[in-house]
Amino acid sequence: MIAPLSWLKEYVEITLTSKELREKLTEVGLGCEKITKTSDDTIFELEITPNRPDLLSIIGVAREIAAMENKSIRYPEPKTTLKPSSHLPGGKLLPLIIKTDPEINPRFTGVIVSGIKIGESPKWLKDKLSKMGQRSVNNIVDITNFVMLELGNPIHAFDYDKIEGNIMIVSQAKGGERFESVDEIVYRLPKGAVVISDREKIIDLCGIKGGKNSGTYNNTRNIFIRVPVEVPNLIRRTSVSLGLRSEASSIFERGVNADGTIDALKRCVDLILEIAGGEVASNLYDIKSQEFKPWKLKLRKERLNQILGIEIPVKRLMEILSALNLSPILTRDVVEVTIPTYRNDLKIEEDLIEEVARIYGYNNFSKTIPIGEIPTNQIPYFKDYRLDEKVKNILKACGFSEIYTYSLIAEKDLIEGINSQNLLRVDNPVSRDFEYLRPTLKINLLKALSQNKSNFKKINLFELGKVYFGKNLDTATETYFLSGISNSKSFLEIKGLLEKVFEDFGVKEDPAKYIEILNSDVICFEFDFSEFTKRIKLNKKFIPLPKYPPIVEDLSIVTREDVKTADIIAEMKSQSSLIYNISLLDQYKNSRTFHIVYQHKERNLTLEEVSKTREKILKSLREKFQASFKQ
Repeated sequence: MIAPLSWLKEYVEITLTSKELREKLTEVGLGCEKITKTSDDTIFELEITPNRPDLLSIIGVAREIAAMENKSIRYPEPKTTLKPSSHLPGGKLLPLIIKTDPEINPRFTGVIVSGIKIGESPKWLKDKLSKMGQRSVNNIVDITNFVMLELGNPIHAFDYDKIEGNIMIVSQAKGGERFESVDEIVYRLPKGAVVISDREKIIDLCGIKGGKNSGTYNNTRNIFIRVPVEVPNLIRRTSVSLGLRSEASSIFERGVNADGTIDALKRCVDLILEIAGGEVASNLYDIKSQEFKPWKLKLRKERLNQILGIEIPVKRLMEILSALNLSPILTRDVVEVTIPTYRNDLKIEEDLIEEVARIYGYNNFSKTIPIGEIPTNQIPYFKDYRLDEKVKNILKACGFSEIYTYSLIAEKDLIEGINSQNLLRVDNPVSRDFEYLRPTLKINLLKALSQNKSNFKKINLFELGKVYFGKNLDTATETYFLSGISNSKSFLEIKGLLEKVFEDFGVKEDPAKYIEILNSDVICFEFDFSEFTKRIKLNKKFIPLPKYPPIVEDLSIVTREDVKTADIIAEMKSQSSLIYNISLLDQYKNSRTFHIVYQHKERNLTLEEVSKTREKILKSLREKFQASFKQ
C-alpha cells in the first residue's frame, strides 16, 4: 500500500517526523518497507497483512495513525443524497433492470448519472493518483480509482448506453467464455468466474476487470456506477486461475467493507458531478439479502490481563478502544464494543485483546520469564533436527553448499521418467510455475546448477527437504530426501562423501546405488533420509588413544583391475592383529598404494615384527589375488 503523507494529513493531524511515524507504524504492526521523499511530499510504502483489507486505503491508514496518536479523524462529508435530479429531460429516469444472486454477489449498489462530459482530470486528482503509482486515464476512471484508494471500496463505471437491453445479469461463467478486458487483453474465463452480462454479451469480470465493450470513452455521456460486495474466495479463485491481479481483486479477496458501499457511491457521485458534470438519473439500486451492520463483542478485563500478563488501567483501555472507533461501554469489569464493518478481522474476544496490546505498545510490556511447567512428553510431530544438522555439517565440510527450494514445481521442469499424471497437483495454483508437489529434489537442484553456471565454475549443492508421492490425497505420502549435485567432483569423491555419512551414522550399506551420473560434467546423489534415520546406530564405543607409537609404511602392489579395493584391505587386515588401520593412498591403472599403520596396544613394536607381518600380507595377496609387490 502506497500512502502519501500529504494525503494522510487531509484526514488526521500528523505532527510526527517521517522517521517517528515509520517507527510508530512498525510498532503497531504496520510494516513500512520504504520511504521516498519527493520535492513536495513523503511517500510511505506499507506492508499490509492479509487480515487487514481496511488498510488498503488512505482512510484506513489514517485511522491507524489517529488511533495510535489518540486523535480524531476527518471523514470527507458527502454532498449528494443520490436522489434523482428534478431537471431530467421529460422528468423521466433512465431504466435499468438488475438481476443478481446474493450467493455470488452479496450486495449490488449503484446509480445512473447522465449528461457527463469525459475529459482530462484536474491537476490535483492526477497528482494524487501519480503519487499512488496510478496513471491518469480520464476523469471518470480517475475518480473511481481515487475513491477506491481513498475509502477502500472498489468502484466501476459502465457506459450506460452500451448496456444492451438496459439489463445487467450477475451470474457465474460456465467456463471457456471469451472476455476482452478494458485494457484490450482477451481471456478465456474459468468455470465459476462471477460476471455481468447484458442481453447479448459479458460486459464485466466482477471484482477484477471491466470489459472493453462497456468502458467509458470520449463519447460516453451516461454512466452506471457500481459499488459491489463480492465473495472473497470466488474472486481469489478466478484471479489465480487467470493470473490476473488488480487493486480491486486484492481488496475483494480479503473482504471489502460491506457497509461502505453507499458512502463510497456518494463520494464518487460528488466528484463526478463536480468534475464531469451531469445529473443523477435513477433511483439508488441497493440489492442485498441481509443488512450489513456493525456487531457487538465483549472484552473481560480479567481475561485481558490474564492473556497480556500485565494490568492495563481502565482509563487507558477505554482510550484505546475509543481511538479504534469501537465505541466502548464499560459495565463493571466487562467492556462491550461495537465493531465497524470495515474491521472484518475482529470476530472474537482475543482479537480485541490483540488490538489493545498493539496500540498500547508491545515495547511497554515488562520483561518477564514465562511461567508454567516445562513439557516432558514428546509432541506427536516432533522431529530431532540434530540429525539433520549432523549430516549437513558433513556435507558442508566436504565443500557443498546448502540450498532451500520451493516444494511446488512446474510441469515444464519435470525430468525424464517422471509423468505429471502420477504427481499431486494443486487445484488452484498461484501460477503454472508452482503447480505440482515435487517427487524429487533433483529437479530444483538441476535448476539451481543451471542458474549458477554463469557465476561459478565449481558448483556443489545439496538440499534436505520433503518430497511427495501419490496421485491424490487418499494415496498421498511425504518423506524427507537428501540430495546433492556437483559439476566438479568425481564418482569416487561422491561415494567417499556418502561413505562418511553412512559411517558416522552407523549404517552399513554401499552408497554407490544412490549416485547418478547425469552427464560427463554433472553427478547427483539422492536417498530417502527418513528411511535412513530409522537405521542409524549412534551408540558408539569409546576407544582410548594408544599409548605406544605406531609404525607407518606405504605398500604398493600390482593386481588385476577387477579386484575390489575393499577385498584387498579385508584380506590384509585378517593377517595380523598388529594392523591398526589400512587405507587406499593412491591408484593408477592396476597399481594401488596402501597406507598401513602397525600398532600394539601394550608395548612398542619392533621392525622384525613389522617385517614378518608384511611378508605374511604379501604372501596372502599373491595366493588370493595373484598380486605382485611393487618396489
